[in-house]
Amino acid sequence: MKFWDLIKIANRNLLRAKLRTFLTIMAIFIGSFTLTLTNGLGGGLRDYVHNQVKNIEGSNVLFVRRKMPVEAEEENAKPDEPKEYREAKKDEAETAFDPNSAFATLQQAENLAREFPEVKNVTPSYNMDAEYITLDGGKKYQVNLGMLSEGVKQKTEAGKTIDGANQIMLPVSLAKAFDENINRLIGKTATVGYKTEGSETIKTLQLQVVGVSTKGMMANFNCFVDAQTARRIYDDQQNQSKDYNKFYRFTFLLETKDEGQIADLKKKFEEKNFSAETFADQQKRTYDAIGILQIGLNLFACIALLAASFGIINTLVIAVLERTKEVGLQKALGMGRGKIFTLFSLESVLIGFWGAASGILSGIVIGKIANFYLARTYLESFEGYNLFVFTLPAIIFVLLLVCTIAFLAGVLPAFRASRLNPIEALRYE
Repeated sequence: MKFWDLIKIANRNLLRAKLRTFLTIMAIFIGSFTLTLTNGLGGGLRDYVHNQVKNIEGSNVLFVRRKMPVEAEEENAKPDEPKEYREAKKDEAETAFDPNSAFATLQQAENLAREFPEVKNVTPSYNMDAEYITLDGGKKYQVNLGMLSEGVKQKTEAGKTIDGANQIMLPVSLAKAFDENINRLIGKTATVGYKTEGSETIKTLQLQVVGVSTKGMMANFNCFVDAQTARRIYDDQQNQSKDYNKFYRFTFLLETKDEGQIADLKKKFEEKNFSAETFADQQKRTYDAIGILQIGLNLFACIALLAASFGIINTLVIAVLERTKEVGLQKALGMGRGKIFTLFSLESVLIGFWGAASGILSGIVIGKIANFYLARTYLESFEGYNLFVFTLPAIIFVLLLVCTIAFLAGVLPAFRASRLNPIEALRYE
């Protein structure tokens, strides 16, 4: 008897007790439906994050920040316990790190960089505030400013990324407010107005528009400027602040793009009590958080599948009891234990398959409807975000997982059927 014939027989056997089989499949359906939606939700989050963060890239940059001293970490103090104060060394005021602060000066960062020949350039993360931006003396718009350090590139809808001084990139929404044809903005001069330290007077800068940013988390709202421009605005706004020239994070431009060398360099920074990470590290941290959320949601679906597996066991145990004489006759006519076991196992797998198939199909349909509705209501401001994204690997994973659980649930009844004595089975009433 061919394997395909066994599948057809297994399907016919399931149809003998239509209601019982239907109820068992519905239990599998609920678990599969839930598992499909939770995987789709995780896929949607991953897809959105990927589409947003991929727009800013730099394969040879490290984002470096100072950690608190190792001695403070070794105290193993609880979060609500006060930290001990340590006085900074006055005789090394320019180069020594304040043991009570996570901030560092540009000079201190540059001194650190000199210890590593792989480092080409160091740029602090400058804090800036702007009041407005305008083109050709037209309408003024509110604006948020961000900075692109050397080595960091922003993908563009028009023009190019920043590659020099006195340059600015516009987000798509702002660019279209100036001109629907964003290509016509490239090369124009934008005027940015900002307030200086301790004054209500607005100072202006003339910057050349070199590009329009591709949409992303930051690029949806920020205009990006070059490091020299950012430094100029920072100096005007912070030069009298007590924290002037102290920065929380620095961008280290490297001579190499080799992942192995960058990994070794990160370890060296760790030894000097600095944390260093790449764009890939930042993305991985986000994806790991999404993965943990997805695993938690999947656990609830697996509980439903576990409960449904008892339904499969019950269905097949009853089927074995009802078909005891039939199994005895099949064995008497020459069907071996292996084929009897395969037949009942196929019945359990088919219950799982039909339940999974219907659950996956329903989950995809509901997900698509939810995406269509939510994109026009609650998620309208999250352009390009689909709440549910269904991928072929995720669908195959759900189908295989459910069929595996169904098979394991059917092993015991199938083994019991295969062990029946044909003579005793034929006498069974």
